[in-house]
Amino acid sequence: MKKKTNVGGYDRIKIGSNIRKWRSIKDIKQKDLASAIKLSEAAISNMENNLTDITMSQLEDIAITLGLEMEQLFKDPQETFNEKKYTLSDNEGSKTHVMDKELVYALIGSIQKKDEQLKSVIDNVMHSMNKVSNSNHVISI
Repeated sequence: MKKKTNVGGYDRIKIGSNIRKWRSIKDIKQKDLASAIKLSEAAISNMENNLTDITMSQLEDIAITLGLEMEQLFKDPQETFNEKKYTLSDNEGSKTHVMDKELVYALIGSIQKKDEQLKSVIDNVMHSMNKVSNSNHVISI
């Protein structure tokens, strides 16, 4: 997490990039987060770029929308994932991968959403192709 030294000499916590990372992990678009907490997309962008301060109420709304505890927004997701590790091994047991359970579930959820979107696109393409195919078989007298 980035810190900026304020005029008073204390480190000021910048959580905008954490919000962006969590939003990305949760596969929530900036406009959807903005709509959910009744702010403009530009306001969310300014928060994520640490250009504007965020109120506690806004933090709470963001955390609820992202399905997080508010405290999680103060940590980089990677740090959070590194705290709660578990090990996966391949079939031969030669490679060990350390991953966080929440990260794995977030990735699986994201893949499932993309899979559903892809299925919808394929269905639409197939439907369109059937229409074109059927219209080409009409015989005029």
